[in-house]
Amino acid sequence: MSYDDLTDASSCVLPPASGAPDRLRIAASGVLADARFDPVALAAFETAPGDEDIRLVLAHRPRVVTSLAPDTRVDLVVAGHTHGGQVAFPWIGPPIVLSPLPNRVAAGGLHALDGRRLYISRGVGMERFQAPRIRFLVPPEVTLLTLEREA
Repeated sequence: MSYDDLTDASSCVLPPASGAPDRLRIAASGVLADARFDPVALAAFETAPGDEDIRLVLAHRPRVVTSLAPDTRVDLVVAGHTHGGQVAFPWIGPPIVLSPLPNRVAAGGLHALDGRRLYISRGVGMERFQAPRIRFLVPPEVTLLTLEREA
């Protein structure tokens, strides 16, 4: 399967958007919490030709970053899912984030994990199932990311 031919509903490579640079490549998984990336499709996206491409992975769950090779050609993973933990304590952060990633990372923001860049948005919602529907010291956020060339 080539990354251009993905048809799986849970993950896909999006065609270039109108006005976007030709070298921008985006792979995305479904928006549902249980959406998963096909590991074969993700590996194909990572290793596809195009050394100068800008590669973004959009995923609901941030743990997809752990599926990438340490020397990945994916420039940034953008994810959500954790809601920043919904509750945080001063100087400690969130006690629970429902992610296998370290709490300091899953709490949100821009991080690097073994050289793999990840941005986790705290989003605007709250857990609807097991966790209480509250936020404490974890304000909702809508994020605008601006991609710039490295100097």
